[in-house]
Amino acid sequence: MRLTNLYLMFASFAVNLSAGEENATQPTTIDSNMAELVTTKGGHRFYFSGDVVVVGTDLLLKCDELEILSKRESNSSKSSAKVGKISLMVARGKVSIKQKASLGTGDKATMQADTGIFILHGSPALLIDERGKLEGKEIVFERGKGRAELRGGVGNRPRVELPELPALLNFGLGSKKKNRTQEKRTP
Repeated sequence: MRLTNLYLMFASFAVNLSAGEENATQPTTIDSNMAELVTTKGGHRFYFSGDVVVVGTDLLLKCDELEILSKRESNSSKSSAKVGKISLMVARGKVSIKQKASLGTGDKATMQADTGIFILHGSPALLIDERGKLEGKEIVFERGKGRAELRGGVGNRPRVELPELPALLNFGLGSKKKNRTQEKRTP
């Protein structure tokens, strides 16, 4: 049986998965074949499996399994306080993440909301956008820092493909020509 639109079942879970952005224009919804929620004093553990699809503002995530951990917030008046703030997300199995013009694929993706670190693991992990293509064992992003780290492994060296560089016409010839012209003018 396919569970559709889990947003209706977990109405209080309508939070933006990026955990730091309040400008969401649509709630985040998760569809899967199976969903499980475990509640503890400290927070909640959501587990989804089987054709998992997450749709949110500028986000489309597909994977085989998704685990979300949240910390309970006791002194909050927001409606999402019942669920709490998302602290960790782990997607496993045929992970595909599309956000705006970027596409990332791999075997596993981990997002640590507290630190803003996002890691895409794979054989290889792959990120493609208008700036080029990154490929390696792990691609590590730090939110708000504008940097990514590409890690390799045995038999899986990091690889970066950039857009075509412009041709360097007459590379080195211009300086020789200038010197010859200067030599002729000197009496």
